[in-house]
Amino acid sequence: MSRPLVSIVAPVFNEAASLTEFLGRLVKTTDVLASTYAFEFILVDDGSTDGSLTLARQQIAYEPRLRVIELRRNFGQTAALQAGFSAAKGELIVSMDSDLQHFPEDLPLFLERIEKGFDLVCGWRFERKEGVLRRWPSRAANRLIRAMSGLTVHDVGTTFRAYRSDLVTQLMLLGEQHRFVPVLASLAGARVTEVRIQNIERPVGQSNYGLGRTINVLLDIVYLYFAQNYFTKPLKAFGKIGLLLAGTGLCISGSLLGYSWVTGTSTIRERGGWFLLSSLLLLGGLQTLLTGILAEILVRIYYQNAHTQASFVRREWNRESVEASVGEL
Repeated sequence: MSRPLVSIVAPVFNEAASLTEFLGRLVKTTDVLASTYAFEFILVDDGSTDGSLTLARQQIAYEPRLRVIELRRNFGQTAALQAGFSAAKGELIVSMDSDLQHFPEDLPLFLERIEKGFDLVCGWRFERKEGVLRRWPSRAANRLIRAMSGLTVHDVGTTFRAYRSDLVTQLMLLGEQHRFVPVLASLAGARVTEVRIQNIERPVGQSNYGLGRTINVLLDIVYLYFAQNYFTKPLKAFGKIGLLLAGTGLCISGSLLGYSWVTGTSTIRERGGWFLLSSLLLLGGLQTLLTGILAEILVRIYYQNAHTQASFVRREWNRESVEASVGEL
């Protein structure tokens, strides 16, 4: 029987200082598994400016299983992962960082677990070594996501994961959704589990993460709640808000009308503020309902047409293309 192909996808952004060691450790780890699996390595250069692309291309001469996807500019980690997933040919796909915070030596743990029938295996950094400014916001976000989604996965944010290829084809990652792949996979009906992985401070280079991303995560969680409950039926969400606003406005208007009929006073003159508030609530409710109708139409268009691209590949580098470019020189 032929060995199943495993595609290992790693985004690269200014990782020249760690790339050689990362590839060396990855090759050494996969060589031990060579009797069971075949491997391909896909590095996605996300607009690096430190020579990472040149270094990655040079490594193809020593490792023919390596493929390098060159993006036209820096699109972000989510787009880089999506580009790698689109290029992957394996039955199983593993995503991980190339900055050495993820240990290639943990790869067998993922493959062992996914062979038990799971569709997605997530890494769990159960003993995080980063600073407090990264650990605490991440811990709070993970708890919030678990409470909202019902998942038992402890570490939603890490990109060290193993997937079945059929699941990857059903995921279309946009924005910064790489953090929420377990939730998106669960919504698609995938069987999700986790394994404990090693974690250290970034040994070389500079981290691309900062405290400012916490705000982005909170906004993404709001979107995630909407996507989980109302993505295919947005009119239900906007309709509830619109009816609440319009209903409150009608109650205020009815009260003002009754008050005017009983007392014989002009509510517009005597209670102008309440009248203005009721008018604004009625108008806001109508606008929210119309927004929900438009969102409902857009959702149907989204599912009827092909997905748009989240990034644009300049070209793919493999052994043949590298040798051809050398010959042209």
